[in-house]
Amino acid sequence: MSKRNKSIPILILILITWFNGIAQNPNPNKNPVKAMFFQRYMHIRSIFPTLNFKYRTQLFHYSTKYVSHLKKEGLQLTFEDNFDSINKEKWRLGQPWGYFHEASLHQYHDENNVISKNGYLYLLGKYTPKEFKLKDSSITIPYSIGLINSDISFMQKYGYFEIRCKNPTGPATWPAFWLTGAHRWPPEIDIFEMYGKQTGKKIHKQISSIHYGLIGSKSRGTLVRKIWLPKDTDTAFHVYACQWTPNAIKFYTDGILTRKQRVNKRLRLWMYDEMVIILNNGFEAKYLKYLPNDFKENAFVIDWVRVYKKSSN
Repeated sequence: MSKRNKSIPILILILITWFNGIAQNPNPNKNPVKAMFFQRYMHIRSIFPTLNFKYRTQLFHYSTKYVSHLKKEGLQLTFEDNFDSINKEKWRLGQPWGYFHEASLHQYHDENNVISKNGYLYLLGKYTPKEFKLKDSSITIPYSIGLINSDISFMQKYGYFEIRCKNPTGPATWPAFWLTGAHRWPPEIDIFEMYGKQTGKKIHKQISSIHYGLIGSKSRGTLVRKIWLPKDTDTAFHVYACQWTPNAIKFYTDGILTRKQRVNKRLRLWMYDEMVIILNNGFEAKYLKYLPNDFKENAFVIDWVRVYKKSSN
């Protein structure tokens, strides 16, 4: 290989590093999509964790018993629920802004869809049409979902957040485990959203997202990564986790690193707020037509939720 050819990869790496470091100005009128291009699509340190997970779990069908990658020394447990009962002092059973969102008029939150049984939390999704008032009109919303929010008792800046759970089965499903700003939105970290879509088979694709910026400005943006998991997320329990620090946000599935998102100076300006925990079942509106005619309900099943924080000692 000539010296000229050898210099090409080096030049590419220099350009990637440069683009990752530019646009640190927090001006909300500056377009972050262009500035964050390499963060969104070509960040090298995010590629290798994804390949590692696919290599270990899919290419060779490698299976291991889950063992947390964290050495708990130096971390303290700050929040935990094993769901032996529904603790209404820990969880709001719904959202603070009401039973439904005007952008999702196909589903509403129902406390009756939040059930504890045999040490598990069941967040149900049901066909239960109900009438609501919307401005000067009456509307009928067909589906109800279970959702819990820690905003009444717990919020935390930085830490390790994990859940052991099993997805609902079938078309139109949309379970999620996410963190959102306690005092404003964004920030938001979606540890996972999964969508059954037309057949239910795509429920095994984990979608992790980081939302940042200021609403109504060019600073708004989302960093998204998708990864296929073993095809049993609706029949077996898996552990999903996120480690959020000032410098990086790391995502883990069954103890295996699946994504590392560097938090540069620009992104850090939007990711400094305390966040609350939200768990919810849900339906994706455009795929509801694929539900069977006799559909009654599905369930997002959670074994436990735990949160750790670095000890101040």
